[in-house]
Amino acid sequence: MRNLFRVYVRVLIAVMCMASVSALAGTVSKNKKTPATAEKSDAGAAQVKNATAATTSQPVKSQAEASAVTPVDITFSDPNDYHIGSLDLLEIKVLQADEMARTVRVDARGNISLPLIGVVHVAGLTAYEAEQLVAAKLEADYIQNPQVSIFIKEFTSQRVTVQGVVKKSGLYDFQGQATLLQAISMGGGLDVKANESAIKVIRQQTDGTTQTLVYDLIAIRQNKAPNPTLKGGDIVVVEEADPITVEGAVMKAGVFYPTGDATLMQVISQAGGLSDLADSSSIKVFSSGNNDKKSAFEYDLEKIRDGKINDPVLHAGDVVVVERSAVRSVINSVTGTLRGFIGFGTIRY
Repeated sequence: MRNLFRVYVRVLIAVMCMASVSALAGTVSKNKKTPATAEKSDAGAAQVKNATAATTSQPVKSQAEASAVTPVDITFSDPNDYHIGSLDLLEIKVLQADEMARTVRVDARGNISLPLIGVVHVAGLTAYEAEQLVAAKLEADYIQNPQVSIFIKEFTSQRVTVQGVVKKSGLYDFQGQATLLQAISMGGGLDVKANESAIKVIRQQTDGTTQTLVYDLIAIRQNKAPNPTLKGGDIVVVEEADPITVEGAVMKAGVFYPTGDATLMQVISQAGGLSDLADSSSIKVFSSGNNDKKSAFEYDLEKIRDGKINDPVLHAGDVVVVERSAVRSVINSVTGTLRGFIGFGTIRY
């Protein structure tokens, strides 16, 4: 019995020793790292260390600094925005100053009345410009760095005059914004005699003076120039263009008002083409330069048709003269004389 107990104790000790060795081997294998694992662990430790350093290096803001309003950078995206007019309804708000919020209507003199700052003239200003004006008045004596927002809640009807070479000149009402193209459309569109490259807009300034702006409608339609926004009271003037005159041996001599750039071939086509007596090798163009001095150019229409020379672009005020062919004129004269005597038919060349 005593020997059996000793055997049992020895077996138990052996099992405990084997368990201890196995546990020690597992611990060693867990602590052993591959190079890639070690690099990841080191990088993670470095990130944690850097993040901790950055966090501790930032100064802690006071409660007053934390509650201060950061100035908002307001950018004016459209320089041709709607301009405030009389009887417009404005919704005005000031950040963190709820007592300043109100909806006011612009009076007939273009003024509004606000708490603290009193009467402010806003007619003729855009919403952005009015915001800056009200903010400046508040900041001068009452509120530090005020953030003002003005929303035009209701537009009043405004009026623009369209006159000149349009189909229906007159006074036209519009609400909100109206562009130059819209005003021309209100006037029924341009007449064929209109000078599209020099549309004038006459505008009354706040100081009583007038400003005349000139726009190229052709460039606007081709998206080469912006379509300007009009203001209430603007006068759109469409003047008559200088025509291109075609004289001489053409089927329908006269004055023509081409749309946009017109070439010599196009103008002669508008004149019905050349007559039978025309000398196509001697087409003269008299053009005025900037000094109003006439310059003469001579073109051969057959070479233009064959693509040997470029078809010249004509300008307003140019005069095209188609000379008669001397040979054809003589033949035509002789033919006319003979026809009277012996009844010849028409001779074509």
